[in-house]
Amino acid sequence: SEEYGLNLNMAAYSMLSGASDAETCGNLIKKVWYNAIYEEGDSETDKYTQPDGYFVGDFNTALQNLFADSSFSSQIAEINDNKDAVNDLMKKLKNPPDEYQDAYEALSKFYDSYISLTNLATDPTGSLQTFSQNFTDADNEVLNCYNALKIYLEE
Repeated sequence: SEEYGLNLNMAAYSMLSGASDAETCGNLIKKVWYNAIYEEGDSETDKYTQPDGYFVGDFNTALQNLFADSSFSSQIAEINDNKDAVNDLMKKLKNPPDEYQDAYEALSKFYDSYISLTNLATDPTGSLQTFSQNFTDADNEVLNCYNALKIYLEE
């Protein structure tokens, strides 16, 4: 039971960390996508949207430039590694002792929202508008689910 509590805490904090990284990456994806479409100059996105000093013809090219960037791709790899670690922890938590039943349900909801958010960051799809909306919704859901879970976590 004590080990279960430790794993539950570790899973929650690992998801929070991965969600934070996904939020950072997702916000950059939105910015690159937007700036490529609307030809907005920005010191953070110019190397993806204007690699040769002028805007790329297609936002997909800008997103490909972003995902090809070694720093960004290592952040994406870290999110995927985090997801693997969280999945392993979730498997260990599958059959909660009675006193952890409510905590496990809250953790499962947090997990679902975490997976949605990390998947959007590692594999953006749709249009800029649908991606932005889905990303914002997933980001808010992660925060809501984490806040609901917090009462079960040990400080």
